[in-house]
Amino acid sequence: MKKLGSIQVLRAIAAVLVIFCHGATEVGGSHAALAPGLWPLVNAKGLFGVDLFFVVSGFVMMYIISGKRSSGVTAARFLGERIARIVPLYWAVTLLSVLIGLVLPALKHKNGYAVDYVLRSLLFVPSSNPITGAPEPVLGLGWTLNYEMFFYVVISLVLLLGVRRVFAAVLAIFVSLVMLGIFFDPTDVILKSWTHTIILEFALGALLAEARLSGFRIGMPAQVVLVLAGIAGWMYFGPPSDGVFAMRGFGWGLPAGAIFAGTVMGRRDVEYPKLLLLVGDASYSLYLTHLFVMRLCSLLVFHLPISPELRVIVFLIVFPCAAIGFAILSYRKFEMPTLRYGRQLLEARLSKAGLAEGA
Repeated sequence: MKKLGSIQVLRAIAAVLVIFCHGATEVGGSHAALAPGLWPLVNAKGLFGVDLFFVVSGFVMMYIISGKRSSGVTAARFLGERIARIVPLYWAVTLLSVLIGLVLPALKHKNGYAVDYVLRSLLFVPSSNPITGAPEPVLGLGWTLNYEMFFYVVISLVLLLGVRRVFAAVLAIFVSLVMLGIFFDPTDVILKSWTHTIILEFALGALLAEARLSGFRIGMPAQVVLVLAGIAGWMYFGPPSDGVFAMRGFGWGLPAGAIFAGTVMGRRDVEYPKLLLLVGDASYSLYLTHLFVMRLCSLLVFHLPISPELRVIVFLIVFPCAAIGFAILSYRKFEMPTLRYGRQLLEARLSKAGLAEGA
């Protein structure tokens, strides 16, 4: 797949939205000396970064498998590459989170480390925190990875079954699951996750991939209208006061899809700053590691002998810069090496399986 600069830019924007979301929580929790009413709004709106991520993921996955014949080998290669891409860093930060919670419990607010809970977290099985009851894994951010891995498994099963129209099959499965979720409203954490409207965002991204692969493009005026409409939808809709965003796949999924279409579906490619593209490349590391950097920056900045208002300003400068810098380092020194090694192992296994099948 040819790497699209617009995709990397959207990844960068999505990741930055999430880090400002959590940064606002850190500031608003006990350090809201400056504009105290602003931080809850920033926190709520920053969550939209996840919806952008899901639409991007749906698009990229369809792009990856486009032109490939559905078969067991294709399914194994697809899922194997996704595991090589997602698992190493996620497992590393999850286990680091457990270690910090056990050694320095004062730094962790939600300390629940039952063995079965940790294992479910590592295996991307939706579960509830045994301490708070919240539907999240050990690393709270990992709830999005549970959805990502579910999406990958569904695609793999469709490929394994030899279905030619992968997009149509995935769309039918996800729409059916959402309809079942709306009709039955399950309370089980696994069923509730796998039937939530948010999974439609993957299908929306896949639909846009199908359109682009078929040659569909839009002009600049339409791009501007879509982006502005998406921003308006993002600003207008948001998590209800009770925190239950059951219609998120519609309320924020459609605005995310509009912004994505306005950015990616244009007739002309745009040259983006290299730093922005690099942040997009490192967006997965940025997403998974920024909370660790945030807590360290918070401990350092909010103990400086300066006014409370100035501490907030310094924190909002230092934290994003430090998080992005560390994410780029993680991307280059951990993500890429482990991905290359994982792909080598995958190709070796597939080669052996091919030889055994031939024999």
